[in-house]
Amino acid sequence: MGTQFHARRTLAGFFGLAAVIVVLFGVIALVALQPRDGLAWVNVPQLGPDLGLDAGLRTKPLKETVVADAARDRAIEGQGSLSVTAVMSAAPKGDPLTALAPTNRPVALGPTAPAAAATPDPTPTAAPSPAPTPDPTPAPTAAPTPAPTPTPAPTPTPTPAPTSTPTPAPTPTPTPQPFVIVTAGETVTTRPADPNRDCNSMTVTAAGWFTTNGVGGTVTYAWIRTDQNGRRTVISKPSLTIAPGDTSLHSVVPDVWTPESPGTDQLVFSSPAAPTVAPQSFACANSNQNG
Repeated sequence: MGTQFHARRTLAGFFGLAAVIVVLFGVIALVALQPRDGLAWVNVPQLGPDLGLDAGLRTKPLKETVVADAARDRAIEGQGSLSVTAVMSAAPKGDPLTALAPTNRPVALGPTAPAAAATPDPTPTAAPSPAPTPDPTPAPTAAPTPAPTPTPAPTPTPTPAPTSTPTPAPTPTPTPQPFVIVTAGETVTTRPADPNRDCNSMTVTAAGWFTTNGVGGTVTYAWIRTDQNGRRTVISKPSLTIAPGDTSLHSVVPDVWTPESPGTDQLVFSSPAAPTVAPQSFACANSNQNG
């Protein structure tokens, strides 16, 4: 079984190879025989000896188409032949042009005989005078290319020096304003207001007031009594505390007493500094003067 299968496969391969070879040769033949420009050019051999076209050798009548084709081929190849003349004389109906009617078969044209060389004219021809050679025009001198003007380098802009910021002068520490009394005054009154009344029977009242600059501080003051003989009596009063920013009018503790003689009473500030307050006088009858 295996041997028969191997033989069949070998035979099939042989037939396949043969088919390929046949196809290949067929393609080559088609390519080789393919006409150029749609025409196939063939050379027709001399048909005189074979077809009995030479005079005296004709043994059987020929068709008119064969004779006409043979005559046309020989005329194209440029070969003169007596057999063509004989054929033309033997053409039926005595019309040689019918034998040379064109056919549908393309023919190749033979080489054309070269034309005869022209015989030179023996008459001598005068040689033309040579044309005068023009003076050579001098080549134009190229103008010198001007040297490019160098571009001036830009002037560098000076960088402004940074302006130094002046150091501000230190703000002086304000000196604290001293506490002072701006205005001050007093009034002295007697009761009864009778200057002829005995001093021991009346009352003297001294009232005072002041204002400050608002700094604030402590006010110390006293009343000074002076009699008509010049004796002075100092009456101290409690101190007063003034708050900062207070510039209002302040009253002091009044000085009230019964005098022994006419005299004066004066408001005096120990601190802070204050303007001088003028003493105020009072009058009464002095009983000691009578004794």
